[in-house]
Amino acid sequence: LGALEFSLLYDQENSSLHCTLLKAKGLKPMDSNGLADPYVKLHLLPGASKSNKLRTKTLRNTRNPVWNETLVYHGITDEDMQRKTLRQAGGLGISVCDEDKFGHNEFIGETRVSLKKLKANQKKNFNICLERVIPVDRGGDVEERGKILVSLMYSTQQGGLIVGIVRCVHLAAMDANGYSDPFVK
Repeated sequence: LGALEFSLLYDQENSSLHCTLLKAKGLKPMDSNGLADPYVKLHLLPGASKSNKLRTKTLRNTRNPVWNETLVYHGITDEDMQRKTLRQAGGLGISVCDEDKFGHNEFIGETRVSLKKLKANQKKNFNICLERVIPVDRGGDVEERGKILVSLMYSTQQGGLIVGIVRCVHLAAMDANGYSDPFVK
């Protein structure tokens, strides 16, 4: 899927996390011309609020983009940095996506970084191979996000895959009231 080079710096005094997206190499070709229009999306975990999501500019027609772009999260405390697990908090999800002119942005690959690996005021460089899905660590280090029951059926008549969304249980509370407004994508 390609590799991503970036650096992270936790500026303790200003309670900010600086993410510098340097470049990617050998991204999977996404377009008919064998290239891609890549951008990087950051997601501070947990949480789904817009302020948790930042993104770089899109670079056109390249599989080896050089962004050299720094995105900053403000109001990040020592406590945020030290939280136990990646999924619960103290984690940064980094996704590389392909921007499509029709607005269907396609996922290329992602990686996750635990923020407790960072030492305050010390820049840390990463060069990580992108993964399709982040493997879930069953060692109890990952917060359970809930379960979904789906049914899959291939229809020869319709020539397609029919996906039935049956139900979800034990979904993580995303709103202040302890509930969520879930949809399935």
